[in-house]
Amino acid sequence: MSLLKKNMNYCCVCIFVLFAYILSAQENNKTVDSLLTVLKTAKADTTKVNALNQLSWELYLRGNYDTALIHAGSAKELAEKLNFRKGIAASYNNIGNVYNGQGNYPEALKNHFAALKIREEIGDKQRIASSYNNIGNVYHNQGNYPEALKNHFAALKIREEIGDKYGIATSYNNIGNVYGYQDNYHEALKNYFASLKIEEEIGDKHGIATSYGNIGLVYYSQGNYPYALKNYFTSLKIREEIRDKQGVAISYNNIGLVYDSQGNYPESLKNYFAAMKIREEIGDKQGVAISYSNIGNIYSSIGKAQEGKEWQEKALKLSKEIGYKEGVKGSYFRLANAAEALADYQHALEYHKLYSDIKDTLLDETSSKQITEMNTKYESEKKEKDIQLLTKDKELQQAEIGRQKFIRNGFVGGLIIALLLAFVIFNRFQVTRKQKKIIEYQNTQIVESINYSKRIQDSLLPSIESMQKAIPGLFIFYEPKDVVSGDFYYFKEFGNYILLACVDCTGHGVPGGFMSTLGSLLLDKIVDTENLKPSEILSKLSDEIIRVLHQQDGGELQDGMDLSVCLIDRENKRIEFSGARNGIIVVSNNEAKRYKASPLPVGGNYIKKGVPIVRNFKTESISVNSNDWIYMYTDGFIEQVGGTEGIPMNYEQFEKQLMCLSKQQYPAEKIKLLQMELGKWKGTNERTDDVLIIGYQVV
Repeated sequence: MSLLKKNMNYCCVCIFVLFAYILSAQENNKTVDSLLTVLKTAKADTTKVNALNQLSWELYLRGNYDTALIHAGSAKELAEKLNFRKGIAASYNNIGNVYNGQGNYPEALKNHFAALKIREEIGDKQRIASSYNNIGNVYHNQGNYPEALKNHFAALKIREEIGDKYGIATSYNNIGNVYGYQDNYHEALKNYFASLKIEEEIGDKHGIATSYGNIGLVYYSQGNYPYALKNYFTSLKIREEIRDKQGVAISYNNIGLVYDSQGNYPESLKNYFAAMKIREEIGDKQGVAISYSNIGNIYSSIGKAQEGKEWQEKALKLSKEIGYKEGVKGSYFRLANAAEALADYQHALEYHKLYSDIKDTLLDETSSKQITEMNTKYESEKKEKDIQLLTKDKELQQAEIGRQKFIRNGFVGGLIIALLLAFVIFNRFQVTRKQKKIIEYQNTQIVESINYSKRIQDSLLPSIESMQKAIPGLFIFYEPKDVVSGDFYYFKEFGNYILLACVDCTGHGVPGGFMSTLGSLLLDKIVDTENLKPSEILSKLSDEIIRVLHQQDGGELQDGMDLSVCLIDRENKRIEFSGARNGIIVVSNNEAKRYKASPLPVGGNYIKKGVPIVRNFKTESISVNSNDWIYMYTDGFIEQVGGTEGIPMNYEQFEKQLMCLSKQQYPAEKIKLLQMELGKWKGTNERTDDVLIIGYQVV
């Protein structure tokens, strides 16, 4: 489901310790040259320790990792001789930052925990929060998201207590990153924009650049490429101004990803190589591994499978060396694709298995549960403080009300005012009653219009009886959130071939209903022969939506559709599948396999100046066996908020439900089971979207 999850590991969105709080505010503003001048004249005392640590930090920001490590080591050695504990902690902190930037995570954690221990012993709250922040970043880079979030919330709590705006902004950004990895785009953007607001208030250019980059990433994962590029280029410009080499490399990488998704491979390679060059210069091993993998992916996409494989092998080797699990996972997946392209099916199978194993390790249900528990704990503590403050305010208010009441009762005029108020209220009641009648009549008219719209929409849907006649055992679970739906299904039969489409239009209710009506009519216009491949249907549908809604002119109406299309060959037991953001699941021998879709929707999202996004939909041919079940679906069921933790369902849970569903005999039983499971999962939460699931069995 999530493009963010699939690509975030290649975007390098983690904040590599944007803020480390060095000992002197004055020295934070000095340049490297001035710091070197100070070191030449400084005595071997705390001033020199501070200068060495600040110099190490400045060099780290410029990507000069080796030199930064040398100066941090010198600072630590001198601070230990002087028993200058703040200086020792700052040195450990800087060493941890450098190791994190180089991808040496065990050493990074070792040094950050050493810094944290000293800072807790001396009660340095600001820098305790900084250590929690840095530890959270290392865990994030390792793929240990529960521990990452635990430390980021610990940092945020302290920073809010002491009013540290720089730190609060950093924590919001880092928490947003973890939510992004969990596909919670709403919470991710909420935290990123909260961070950006504070950073703009205090003029923190490093933070502003990072927030723009992270916001761009969320838009990218949602397929909104114009907004993604806009934010990425804004971030790049700021990072170039402040000479943040690591940040510049991240921006180039992210811009390359957008061009990659658009099919603009020359521009994508140009940006990937630019990112790689900088990362090699600064010794950013994790970043280099990401660049290797992205470059290899492009070569595979343009038909150079052998070159692609070689780059992926380099990425895998480096990721293993530094313990970068997300990089290992991505390389396994892309190596499997490269092996398939080279007809090396044995290695393709091995890589797929390795990819599946590491994916399960990183994304198990326990991690999601731990993350939710930590978020709930933080929110509860924050609400408790708010209640305490509110109680104090109420006590003051009550005292003031008592005083005013005493004074007011001393005046006879209060009675006259009360009578006047009573007259005004009675008059307003009369007016309100008339308005209520008008509103009730208008509501009746609206409801009647919506109900009639539903009848029109239902008339455009194919008959389930005719569909079941062509495909015995087929069932459709169709539950609109409102009266009319943004989801719809499409069916057409051509001799031995059957075409099915499962469609999710932008929005639900009346807006979704308009789009679904448009989509149904356009599909009927496009689908006229079995010789038309599913990918061609998607391309033609996308072109028609863009034409009808005048999206090529760059207007505000940039709505589109997510759908899966299957052309069923009943005689040869084959299915040709193509999807736009919506995949399908095949259940065979009590095992579920998910076939993924293109990350782009049909229609919508036009780049400025009238240059359209290139959509390369692909048709995948799938061999099926007798008694296999094929499921097509929109995202309404999976993304319904519920369960014991109040979160959306994940694919593993959804697939388990479909496997149970395959054991039911009759369509009515399957629909009843889905209704029961959806209601059980939803609980007391509101419905979030329309739901559509189509299931059919190969005979």
